Amino acid sequence: MGKIVDGIYYNSNGNPMHKGVVEVDGKFYYAGKKGKIIKECSKVVHSEMANDLVKHGTYYFDKNGVMNLSAYKKPKKVHGKKLKKKTVVVFAAVTLTLCLVFLSVLVLKSRSNNFKETGETALSISVPEFKEEIYLCNPQAELYYKGTYTLKQALELSRDFYSPFVFEYEINNADSAFLLLGEKNNLSDGVQYVLNVREKEVSIDNLKTGTQYYFKVTATNESKGKKEIFGSFKTANTNRFIHLPGLYNTRDIGGYETADHKRIKQGLLIRGTEADGLVESNYYLANPKDAEPFGFVYDFDLRNSDIFNATYVSRFGREVGHKFYNSPQYGGIFAKSETEALRQIFSDLADRRKYPMYLHCTYGADRTGTVVFLLQGLLGVSEEDMLTEYKLTGTLSLKFADAEKIQPIYSGLEGVAGRTLNEKIHNFMVGNVGITEKQISEIRSILLEGK
Repeated sequence: MGKIVDGIYYNSNGNPMHKGVVEVDGKFYYAGKKGKIIKECSKVVHSEMANDLVKHGTYYFDKNGVMNLSAYKKPKKVHGKKLKKKTVVVFAAVTLTLCLVFLSVLVLKSRSNNFKETGETALSISVPEFKEEIYLCNPQAELYYKGTYTLKQALELSRDFYSPFVFEYEINNADSAFLLLGEKNNLSDGVQYVLNVREKEVSIDNLKTGTQYYFKVTATNESKGKKEIFGSFKTANTNRFIHLPGLYNTRDIGGYETADHKRIKQGLLIRGTEADGLVESNYYLANPKDAEPFGFVYDFDLRNSDIFNATYVSRFGREVGHKFYNSPQYGGIFAKSETEALRQIFSDLADRRKYPMYLHCTYGADRTGTVVFLLQGLLGVSEEDMLTEYKLTGTLSLKFADAEKIQPIYSGLEGVAGRTLNEKIHNFMVGNVGITEKQISEIRSILLEGK
């Protein structure tokens, strides 16, 4: 059975699909290109896209995409008056065509012993040649990364930067096909995606950025055998925006380069909004299985524990560890009353058993933005990139796009020794909060590539 998430129809394999009329929870919808549900319009539903669910004709779809069956209009018929004059001519032409087809069949049968599969009857696969890097973001964000727009300009045009990777293909005369995709040339780490041989594309969520990928497409026909095609592509070095239905302001903190030319690993720390709707019902992970590819083992919850007064089970799964940290934010990190909470947060960030983790508060903005800002400072990320990471919460609200809210951290660090922001954060975390050099070293060992 298919499902609809955020206005997109997904088939039973979890892929967006141009399906036509679909039935979900007893209601009819129309899934157009890339599975997008059409809304607030009338549409002619042709018989081949009615999928035997409704009659061929015109229907109206409301603001939620639900088909209004009572607004059905019969398809217009072509009247016969204008056709009568051409009937004889058409009949003659059809008769001639049938004769030619019959003769062609006879010729083909006479040559059947020498027939070889070519063109339309051969089992074939074709995919694009990936000459340029793939941008895993929308066109506005892509222009920001290419230097055409400022970040704020791009955010003003669109606050949903995420875009899946759309793998295009054309497969002929196959009974089944699949795509194997991985980061290793031998595809030993490959993830398999089932391909619909009647479609021409499949959307793949949450690929890593700045990463070389390798793939193999395999198509099989019971009588014609198997055909394989190999290839590769590279994703552009941008921020990695994450798609988890029901969650927002969600991205990987990985990919940034540090002062010592290392990079933060992707896939270990994903940040975002709450997943359980305890504070805001809008922020609720639609299906915990959507998070399974990330392999979260810990729900790093920066919210205050007083929002829940019973036994808590993480929305990511009963087996996933969870803790409320009552985190301070912005200038609050300098209050002595908040020192213990901050020390506990970074002590646990130094525990490699808690990775991969989902780190969040309610909106993934203030408390999460503060902790990530300090964390990236300890990792050696440049001040410019630290501010960019903070400003990207502008995808949730534009008030974060100018980074004014984070200025109290700068003010509080003015009296701390250090020539750079990174040094000041390091000295504050060690001298004031009580984080040890060993813990900082462990954090770096966990999150940075290389030794």
